Amino acid sequence: MEGQLLINTYCDRPWTELHIEEDGSVTPCCVMPSNRFPMGNSLKEYVSGEALKELKSSLQTGIQHKNCEWCWKNEKAGLKTHRISYKRPDGISSVHLRLSNVCNFKCRMCNPSFSSTWAQENKKHNWYVYLDNQVTKDTLKNTDYLFPLLKDQITKKNLNLISISGGEPLITDSHYELLDFLIKNDLTDVNLSYSTNLSNLNYKNRDLLDLWSKFRQVSLEASIDGWGPAVEYSRTGFDLDTFKNNFRLALKHITAINCVVNVYSVWTLPEIERFRKFGIDIIYSPCYLPEYCNPQILDSEDKENLKKLYEPYPELRSLYQKLIDKNLEESYNLEIGDNVLRSVKGESTETMVNYNLLLDSHRNTSFFDVFPMYKKYLRS
Repeated sequence: MEGQLLINTYCDRPWTELHIEEDGSVTPCCVMPSNRFPMGNSLKEYVSGEALKELKSSLQTGIQHKNCEWCWKNEKAGLKTHRISYKRPDGISSVHLRLSNVCNFKCRMCNPSFSSTWAQENKKHNWYVYLDNQVTKDTLKNTDYLFPLLKDQITKKNLNLISISGGEPLITDSHYELLDFLIKNDLTDVNLSYSTNLSNLNYKNRDLLDLWSKFRQVSLEASIDGWGPAVEYSRTGFDLDTFKNNFRLALKHITAINCVVNVYSVWTLPEIERFRKFGIDIIYSPCYLPEYCNPQILDSEDKENLKKLYEPYPELRSLYQKLIDKNLEESYNLEIGDNVLRSVKGESTETMVNYNLLLDSHRNTSFFDVFPMYKKYLRS
């Protein structure tokens, strides 16, 4: 894909943003993970490295750089991307922090790199060939430049947005260390933005709603991939009643719902459409990896049933046409640094079944009880 020309390939992010991960590595964008696209193990390496220069050159000269594959793929499908195609004032205006991989969920479309509970379980069944034995990681323990950087840029009025994700940021010590630092140093005139599973608004007797009241603006992108038993199955650890209660409490801060479109969530997306009555945005994020969670693998019968299910909903009809009703274009090898997805044989639907039955044996769950329509993919 690299080298293919577009009328406009420019993206502002390499000039105006930093994405700092839990191990201290840096890229310009949260959809460009350093474990697949290493661009620097520290801020100094990133800023002065050849990788950033090459990326900037490509984006300015009409080349679709390989690091930006998710945006190119989504744009080809007519879907929304993270690309910012206009120029903003020079300087770092936003920083995205993946504070930690600590997470209380084991989402089936996720992996040990982004969830400590996933990493712990993976040691039992080794679905992922995962060579990194460190279960938890923490940005503040792996960087010595983060706090000075934030203080300098906020004081200079350059930095106006800090985006925070994980893992699950609301249950990590580093998140509260960050808030305490900003409050103590009178750096609260900055916008905070979160990607969160909304499972906990009170951590170690720290009331988040009270802490957030000290900042200029706080916005939440709440993630919920489907509804009812489907989402409780796919996101092990998720409790629908808890989500509903915390959604109500934090509603004034919630600006968007992020729903990953995968083989688990597709059957309950009409329930997600109901969030529009709250006047908040709904972001449907395609699940391309792992391949066996991608809804494009489903057969024509399932896709036809989904088409009928989505008929009353304009947004879902469009989503169906642009994403779901497509053939799987290419096979990816999911790399996590030196850790790679276990090599599996057979069709993607067969792998989907085997994968979920394996996890069922460790999680006391039942794939076919929740998704009886997938029994036909079980091979004898």
